[in-house]
Amino acid sequence: MISIMAGIFSILNTIQFFIFELNQVTHIGFEDKYSIYLDTDSEISSWAVVYRHNISTGLSITTITISCFFLFCLDKNLLIGLIIYTLWIITYELFSFTMVVLTHGTIKEQFKDLGHLYLILQISRMLLHFTPLPFIIKHSYTLYKDPKTVSIATRRKRSSISTVDSWPPVGLGSLYRKTN
Repeated sequence: MISIMAGIFSILNTIQFFIFELNQVTHIGFEDKYSIYLDTDSEISSWAVVYRHNISTGLSITTITISCFFLFCLDKNLLIGLIIYTLWIITYELFSFTMVVLTHGTIKEQFKDLGHLYLILQISRMLLHFTPLPFIIKHSYTLYKDPKTVSIATRRKRSSISTVDSWPPVGLGSLYRKTN
C-alpha cells in the first residue's frame, strides 16, 4: 500500500514541481529585463541557470514515466520496476539538489530569500521521496524471495477457490435443515 502511494505521490509531486519550475521568474521587468542571477565565471553554474528549464523538463518527464512503470510493475509483481524506481528517485533527487545548490550560488543578494525558499522546497521534496524508499526496498526483497505471497489478488483467488473446494456438497434439503 505504501509503495502504491509512493508511486502516485511521485507522479503528482513531479507534475507540481514541474509547473513550479516552469513558472520560476528569472528576469524582472518588461523592456529593461533585470536578471535575478549573477553573471558568474563558473561554467557549471552558468550552464545550470541557462538550461534549467530543459533539465527540469527532461527530469520530470523521465520521473513521471518511471513512476508509471513502477505502478505497472507493482500491479504485475515485477521486481525490475521497483529497482529502477528506487535508483531513479535517488538519482533524480540528488541531481535536483545539485541544480538547486548551483543556482542558489548565483542568485543576487536582493533575492537570496527566494534561493532559501528553493532550498527548503527541494529538501522537503527529497524527504518526502526518500521516506517510502525503505518500504519499497522491503517490498522488493519480499517480491524477490517469493513473488506469490506479495499479490493480494492471487491470495484472494487461491483462498476463495480452496474454501469453495473444501465445502461439502450441499443439497437443497440441507440448506433449510435446522440444527438443534
